[in-house]
Amino acid sequence: MKLECKNCGAMVGHWLVCELSPPEGEGESQYKCVCQKCGHVWRVAHHPLEDEAGSQTQAIELSAQETFGVQVPPNGYYLHRGHAWVALESSGEARMGLDDFSQKILGPADALRLPEMGAIFFQDHICMAMFKKDKKASFEAPVDGIVTEVNPKVCENPRLLHDDPYGAGWLFKVKPTNLRQNLANLFSAGQTEAWLAKESCRLLNLMETAAGITLPSGGALVGDVYDHYPQIGWRRLVKEFLLTNVTRNWKKRA
Repeated sequence: MKLECKNCGAMVGHWLVCELSPPEGEGESQYKCVCQKCGHVWRVAHHPLEDEAGSQTQAIELSAQETFGVQVPPNGYYLHRGHAWVALESSGEARMGLDDFSQKILGPADALRLPEMGAIFFQDHICMAMFKKDKKASFEAPVDGIVTEVNPKVCENPRLLHDDPYGAGWLFKVKPTNLRQNLANLFSAGQTEAWLAKESCRLLNLMETAAGITLPSGGALVGDVYDHYPQIGWRRLVKEFLLTNVTRNWKKRA
């Protein structure tokens, strides 16, 4: 079977995400594929990695690791549309942070404003902010919860958030209060990879149309997009990619 994108025709740069099993007695399983070049998602009836003899191979889940130069969160991480992530811990708490995409577009923070211990917030409400010179970017909470711990290392050294967003740069922990319903609104596993690819395409298109920037070679994002291309506008980047729910009601300034 040819590994060819159904949208852009690329022969490389896409991967198998997962097997989609149909209800019992309703046909064979399908497999979902995602193009890393354009973000297009499609399904196939047969495993695209089966050998020529037709032998069955075990359904697998592959991680892209990176898409357009953006690190994909590890398995077990759930991603909010505003680019905050949450990972569940054995204690029942949930650890939170910001994804690599947010750090690619804004660059390293000079300072962070994190919620205090015991603070209560809800999904899609602003829960934290990062500061860079005279600029501020707020972020929406991925889940409802009560803050139980704040990472002291990232408070002392905000650069950790940029350099290791899924590891040492985690921000705080919460006791979730509405977890099942919240997780249904987040991206996970193969959904995360496909969505980050689409977000990267959207950013690349914005860079080209808003600032007249030729797309980088290979389609990979440069680090610290705002530092390289401030003409795109800090406010526009925050509105388009980070405050996806809050900014629906923003009004254009006169």
